[in-house]
Amino acid sequence: MIILDILIVLIVIGLIGSYAIRRRKRKQALLVVQEASRMDVALPMKKVCYALDEQKITLSDKVGTEPELVSDIWGRGVLAFEFSFGKTDLKKSELEPLRHWINEVVEKYAKDNQIPSKYEYPVFCVTDIWLYHEELHVDVANVINEPTREYIEDLHKVE
Repeated sequence: MIILDILIVLIVIGLIGSYAIRRRKRKQALLVVQEASRMDVALPMKKVCYALDEQKITLSDKVGTEPELVSDIWGRGVLAFEFSFGKTDLKKSELEPLRHWINEVVEKYAKDNQIPSKYEYPVFCVTDIWLYHEELHVDVANVINEPTREYIEDLHKVE
């Protein structure tokens, strides 16, 4: 009987250890994908950032701002990043045309660099644009996986 109890305990310990290792590997893989995606999105957004600065749309020295992952709010695997471009004189009514322009810039970047989309959405997609304390903020999704595609679909349902 004692041998059976020890065997059961060892099996349970083995299962728990196996689960912990798989979970850790999955988390590490997600971090690698997130970092690669962050770098992929940052490149076209740097072009946007420089253009905003040149056109005097943004009024700060935040050129080359680092993107912040926003997926913690929306769920695991969502590859959406927030960019903060600094102070601006823009009005809320000017944001939608700016959103379209940014989408055009990042879509052109994807086309010029032959970065295809395997979904019905462009590979880079502006999901939100807003002003907070007179600073311009833009969320951009890198639509390369199913969770990000579903995230964009959910946003379209809300709009």
